[in-house]
Amino acid sequence: MSEIVNMVASTQVTESIDLYEVSDTLNIDYEAEQFPGMVYRVADPKVCILLFRSGKAVVTGAKSKEAVEKGLKIMVEDLTNHGFEMWPLKPEDISLENIVVTYNHGAMLDLSTLSLHMQFDKTEYEPEVFPGLIYRIDEPKSVCLVFSSGKCVITGCKSEGEAEEATDHLIDQLNSAPSFDF
Repeated sequence: MSEIVNMVASTQVTESIDLYEVSDTLNIDYEAEQFPGMVYRVADPKVCILLFRSGKAVVTGAKSKEAVEKGLKIMVEDLTNHGFEMWPLKPEDISLENIVVTYNHGAMLDLSTLSLHMQFDKTEYEPEVFPGLIYRIDEPKSVCLVFSSGKCVITGCKSEGEAEEATDHLIDQLNSAPSFDF
C-alpha cells in the first residue's frame, strides 16, 4: 500500500572531528568550500551519511530505522578502526528528522475537482506552477503531494507511526472524494 522511500536521521558521533584528516585517511573526497559536510557512503544498507566537523552525522537514503542504525554503526566502527575517537552509538540518541512515504491510489485523480473537495485552507493546486496538488495535514504535521496518476508522496513525518497515520488520513480524503470517469 504505502512504502517508506527515505528516512533522514541525525545524531552526534563525537565531540568534533577533523574532516581533512578523515578525508586523507579514508580516501574520501571532501571540499569544505562546496559543502561543509563530508559524504560517507555505505553500500549495505545503501545510505549516505553527512559527517560534519561538529561531530554531527545526518543519515539519508535509509528505508528503515534499522538501516539508519546499521549505516551509522558501520561508519563509527570504520572511523574507530582508523584511530578516530568516536562515541558509543546508542539507538536512543538517533533522532528521526523526516520520513518520506509513497502511496499509489491505483486510480487517476481529477486534481481540480479534488482541490475543491478537500479542505480549502489545506490545499494548493496551481498546475501552471507545479503538476501536483499540495495537501497539508496538521496532525501529524505532514505534506502530501498528490498527482493525477494517483501517485502520492507524503513527507514531514518524524516516526513510522506518524507516516502511517498521515497516509491513512490522505487515503480517507481521496476515498471520500467524488469518483471520476476518465
